[in-house]
Amino acid sequence: MTQDKIIEILNTAYPKVQKLITTSRLTSEPPLQSKPSIELHSDIYARLSGDEEARGEHSSTSKAQYDEETNVIYIYYPNMESAEDILRSLIHEYTHYLQNITPLKRKMDKVDGYDESPYEQEAHKNENIYIGKLLELLTNSNS
Repeated sequence: MTQDKIIEILNTAYPKVQKLITTSRLTSEPPLQSKPSIELHSDIYARLSGDEEARGEHSSTSKAQYDEETNVIYIYYPNMESAEDILRSLIHEYTHYLQNITPLKRKMDKVDGYDESPYEQEAHKNENIYIGKLLELLTNSNS
């Protein structure tokens, strides 16, 4: 999928995601930061290292990441294969933004294990709840 197509989908879907998903069940606090921006990047290792040629074991599978320090949702565009991939990644990472993940919460992730973390479980649950509605909205906006 081209970067232009990914940007088009994100520009259509992101405002809808913000309206559909307004809170996290894991916190009663409002988000600590303003709504995150979105940036496309080629690779998680390249982004984190600053070396555009850097690659690692998750290079071909990392789809997106919310970085609470920069307040940016990074979309790793080479790994986006469909509109559904993009939308699921956006839902998932926007959920993390709403969770107000702090260093203490990150530590709990390591205790629980990544997939067992309540933060990951909520993000996956939101993907499943909202994906149909967003695919429908995206289809209707292209009609």
